[in-house]
Amino acid sequence: VINVDKTDNRAVREYLKSILLKPDLPPDSLKFTVVSDPPEDEQDLECEDIGFAYVSLKEIFQKQSDIIEQDIDVFDCQDASAVIGQLEVTVEALQVLQSVHEECQNN
Repeated sequence: VINVDKTDNRAVREYLKSILLKPDLPPDSLKFTVVSDPPEDEQDLECEDIGFAYVSLKEIFQKQSDIIEQDIDVFDCQDASAVIGQLEVTVEALQVLQSVHEECQNN
């Protein structure tokens, strides 16, 4: 959950505005990091990044549709062109993107 209320999260809303107003501005995506837990007998070790998955906020706004229980590709953190699996995600962002877009129109 990412909080996006107007009162306490101005910076997040400004970032969302920049995504909507500047079509060539990367990154326009939410990034999911897939990590491995340390082995049971070595719990003092850190988690390791295995791969990354992305959801385009700009695409959600353009299609006017949230992503509900959709499988997205997970790319290897060592080779960004290699798909190593899929991750089922739900991203409910359309309402806030519409709200931010409306703010842009009113300014």
